[in-house]
Amino acid sequence: MIFGKAIDLAINEILKRNKKFLLMGLGVSYDNKDFFKKFPKQVIETPVSELSFTGMAVGLGSQNYFPMIDHGRVEFSMLAFDQIFTQAARWEYMFGGNYPCTPCFKICIGRQWGNGPQHTGTYHSMFMQSLGMDIFIPSTPFEAYLHVKNILYQKRPSTILEHRWLYLNNKKFKLKNSKKIHKAMLEKNSNENIIVTYGDGFSESLKAKQILEKNGVKVSVISISYFPSHERISPNIINTIKKYKNIFYVDTSPFEFGILNGLSGILNNSINKKLNENIISCPRTPCPTSPKLAEKYYPTKNDISSKIYKKLTGKKLKLNKIDFYEIHTVSKVNLDELLKNSQFIF
Repeated sequence: MIFGKAIDLAINEILKRNKKFLLMGLGVSYDNKDFFKKFPKQVIETPVSELSFTGMAVGLGSQNYFPMIDHGRVEFSMLAFDQIFTQAARWEYMFGGNYPCTPCFKICIGRQWGNGPQHTGTYHSMFMQSLGMDIFIPSTPFEAYLHVKNILYQKRPSTILEHRWLYLNNKKFKLKNSKKIHKAMLEKNSNENIIVTYGDGFSESLKAKQILEKNGVKVSVISISYFPSHERISPNIINTIKKYKNIFYVDTSPFEFGILNGLSGILNNSINKKLNENIISCPRTPCPTSPKLAEKYYPTKNDISSKIYKKLTGKKLKLNKIDFYEIHTVSKVNLDELLKNSQFIF
């Protein structure tokens, strides 16, 4: 089964099984003509208004429906980021998990010949910041099939980032029925060397593995495909990767602030526990509305200084409590005084 056919098969199965599953988006009626003929009440063609129909899907997702919103290009989905990030992804936090909201955003991402800089964006890491939403990045037809079918079991919003390049891959995979979603897939061939990747990087890494084998170098390949909201990178994945002596990262998006750069930081912190102690940051939740809770959310001067002091001296730093006004306003600081010894780096 090739990539596009695997997705169509999964959509067809859940359209049959659940009348509350809806396929929505611009062009879905003519891209999926068979679906439109067989399920006219469940396949909804939308106007060129991404913000409106995505908002409609979020509303339906809060009323026991399972809408899948098909955004043909990630750049078009950006017109609906308020609904995706501010509404859907924050739903669980706004209502304490009491009212499920289950839209699925199916978004095409990445390169295709001739699409140029405006339609080939790889914004995976942007979606990783959407706390409250599960992220799927399939690298094989089997994973694409599994991720689409999983929508009916979701308790929160989800996004499937399907790399457009994979639609051109004619390599066939066998599909298996499974309700359990794996978080990563490991092709083990070495105990020393491993390539870590995701999405379309998997197929290229497997090809590279074959070349290396012919030249006497063995390497394993792991592809991460499921990034749950509560735990973007599973401890099992971390523990698997850090056993290897040489770790190589294959990322088909810019690395500096990408998914795998974040993973490499987590790995370094996991291997070097002392480094982990030096991190001062916000918790992995959105900022609370309540001022009292918000006080505990962002690192203050007391949080920063006390953690550094304890790390360097082993002693607890005695500090005056910061008053409410200071926490919730920008402090009046004499910048000339603070910057008198500053150096400018060009």
